[in-house]
Amino acid sequence: MKGFVKNPVTTSRIFVGKVVQDPLRVAHAAAESVPKPLRPLVGKVAWPVARVAKVTIRKMWRRMARVPLNDSRAVFDAGHMTRALDMLKPHERWVFIKRRLALYEGERGALLPNPIPPKPKVIMGERVPGRALHIVTNALPFTQAGYTVRTHRIVTAQKAAGLDPHVVTSWGWPALQGFPDAEAFEEIDGIPYRRLLPGGGGEIPMETRGRITRGAEDITELVRQLRPQVLHAATDHRNGSVAMAVRERTNTPFVYEVRGFLEETWASRDPARIGTERHLLMREREATIMNSADAVVTLAETMVGEIVERGVPRERIFLAPNAVDASLLSAEYDGMALRRQYGIGEHEIVIGSVSSIVAYEGFATMLSAAALLKSAGTPVKVLLVGDGTERENLLAQVNKLGIGDIAILPGRVGPDEALQAQAAIDIFICPREDLRVCRLVTPLKPVEAMALGKPVILSDLPALAELIGAGDPGILVQAGNPEALASAVAELRDDPERRRKMGAAGREEVAAKRTWSSLANTYREIYESLAR
Repeated sequence: MKGFVKNPVTTSRIFVGKVVQDPLRVAHAAAESVPKPLRPLVGKVAWPVARVAKVTIRKMWRRMARVPLNDSRAVFDAGHMTRALDMLKPHERWVFIKRRLALYEGERGALLPNPIPPKPKVIMGERVPGRALHIVTNALPFTQAGYTVRTHRIVTAQKAAGLDPHVVTSWGWPALQGFPDAEAFEEIDGIPYRRLLPGGGGEIPMETRGRITRGAEDITELVRQLRPQVLHAATDHRNGSVAMAVRERTNTPFVYEVRGFLEETWASRDPARIGTERHLLMREREATIMNSADAVVTLAETMVGEIVERGVPRERIFLAPNAVDASLLSAEYDGMALRRQYGIGEHEIVIGSVSSIVAYEGFATMLSAAALLKSAGTPVKVLLVGDGTERENLLAQVNKLGIGDIAILPGRVGPDEALQAQAAIDIFICPREDLRVCRLVTPLKPVEAMALGKPVILSDLPALAELIGAGDPGILVQAGNPEALASAVAELRDDPERRRKMGAAGREEVAAKRTWSSLANTYREIYESLAR
């Protein structure tokens, strides 16, 4: 047998190490692997031990089969965190159960009060005027999403306005997400980005409480070096908890930017999660951070109302809606080149979106509407650019509906090609589902489409209706209703003049209220008020 050597001592060690695989087969291999004179001796020892080992292993696997590991995972994922822990505790003598318990306890512990242990105060030097340290989950260039784009647009606008923004991402990112070669420091468009990468030995925490504890330690040291006037943490609670801990250690005020409501996004994947322990703990932790922050920034009036309901005084909440670079209002992107790349004719009408492909975005409704239009003899092309957990399901829906000739789902693209795709679309669709998270949170991509002069069709939800304003840049339709969406598309399909007027109205709305340069002044005022 490969791996055995003709040495009785070494053979016995290998025998013990490999006996768990197949004790009897290993015993036979052990006997065969030694010189013939020694084989009877080895056989007398190996065979009885092997038989006992085989019985022992059978008993061990029977016991392990009774350990509800998979059941506990399903219970934990459903939001019943304590129940999952209780299921595993009777079996914690098993090493792998101890590891799972540590994971679950760390995840739950991150949502409880005071998840990060206190540390002594740090002696700080004089603060650098206008310097802000943005604490975010992830960032460009490794993650391309509305969250990361918003971060970069904010900091570049702040820099242009004379502020000194720095960005730091969550501990372990992106190395633990599959980018082991990421550098700890990078400048992107003149903005310093820092990454808290594992290194220097020691165990790597795999659960949230351990990671945010390490993050607080590293960011405390970073604050001591950079001496910012303010910490600016973007949701969710993991960044907020780190900012709270660092404030306590360094006396640096912090802004909490609420870009979404984590518990609502989590519950949107399964309505049965609403009201579970995890759902309620996430909500409570987010509310605690909002109330503890020196100021709260958010994206829309619908979100302001929700934050007020969680106990934050209205005067401590500031509005900084999703916006665009002013240059986008006059930018020209070669949408025709992209249309030709995907075989879309010059005069064909293209509906679609550029987005993360997740269930609550409602793109299944858009595909169903396209199928209805095709059946009615008023076909359109569908261009849906992006990637996410729902993309495979949408591809299956395309096949089921028989619209593979009109639906194009190219997957993830870079930021420039994403804007090129926006330019290639004639009617931008945002068909979000009627879920609480969608009623509260405004997306970024429709704002970009309006800036590029595209008419938009949006689900009739409060956060989306707020995007349209007083003009006529778009149409609101009932969420989850393919017939209503198909009817709205048909209205615009053969009316280029109306599409032009709607696009112009959208540009005016964005120019008046939604440019990053104007919002940089909002941030400056907040920072200056906290630094006094």
